[in-house]
Amino acid sequence: MADISYTPTFHHVAWEDRKDRVEAAGPNGFNVRFNAIASDLGQLSATVTDIGAAIDATNAAPPPQPQRLSFTPTLRPTGLLSGGAWSYDRNGVAHANSLAMTGVANLTLPHGLRLTAVRIVGDMQRGSSHGVGGAISLARTPIRLVVPAPAPEPLAVNDSFSSLGPFDLQIPVSAPRALIDTSVFRYVLTATFETVLFGSMSIEAVHLTFASPS
Repeated sequence: MADISYTPTFHHVAWEDRKDRVEAAGPNGFNVRFNAIASDLGQLSATVTDIGAAIDATNAAPPPQPQRLSFTPTLRPTGLLSGGAWSYDRNGVAHANSLAMTGVANLTLPHGLRLTAVRIVGDMQRGSSHGVGGAISLARTPIRLVVPAPAPEPLAVNDSFSSLGPFDLQIPVSAPRALIDTSVFRYVLTATFETVLFGSMSIEAVHLTFASPS
């Protein structure tokens, strides 16, 4: 809290009977004394205002803090052509080591918040002279039974990365689709890994950051 203080400046000097004359002007007149009292009251009023503002500041609700959801996705093959199944070690890290693997994970996201950041942490290794590559996407799909099924709407996509060794992907979020509405959409994370001969990719964690809708 701010240092708030008030120091009076008016000090009354008593009049003496049959000695002091009542007068308006002069250093001992009513005008000087009452103006000094008025000045003190003005300072007191300003101090009371400062005290009220300080109390209001301590009672104000803190600004909303970003929320963060961290997890390792449970990736499931998307079909017969998706390659082998993702495996998981005892630390919960997801691993892919077939020639081509695609997995999806249905996500439960907080309704009404706004997605602000997507971060993927993992590792990619090449076991031969041939290249490896991966792709990550977070999308939403409308919840409605129609044929054919509606195409997923991407929220955050990195459709081609091939950096070897540990990676830390910061994927931008599509602002028009950032507001999470679980009454209309379901949310899906898709991960793809491809290699010509030998190689592997692991996903250690997915970090999603949310903010209030305003």
